[in-house]
Amino acid sequence: MYIYCFIIAMAFIIATIIFIKKRALDIKYSFMWFVVGVTMAILSLNSSIIESLAVIFNIKYAPSLLFLIGIIFCFALIFNLIIIISSLKAKIVRLTQEVGILKSNSRGDEE
Repeated sequence: MYIYCFIIAMAFIIATIIFIKKRALDIKYSFMWFVVGVTMAILSLNSSIIESLAVIFNIKYAPSLLFLIGIIFCFALIFNLIIIISSLKAKIVRLTQEVGILKSNSRGDEE
């Protein structure tokens, strides 16, 4: 079972690299995806890490820790995307204002 998880993790890392090379994924946003891929690969190669972490966090069923890690990653990803969207929204507002000013100035020059 763990070998399949490792293969999936490696495919995920390779896909991330391919998307970066095709410029479909920006390098500054790909860091989180690399972290996820490497974490998946490490956890799939050594199941004792999951079991040890489950004992530390007092989780009775070790595989449920993987779901917790996945949920935490989803929250981190959502938070990261919200930050990016907020930044882009501010840039769009600024660009819209600049276009309006340029149109206003060009109409004033025509008259």
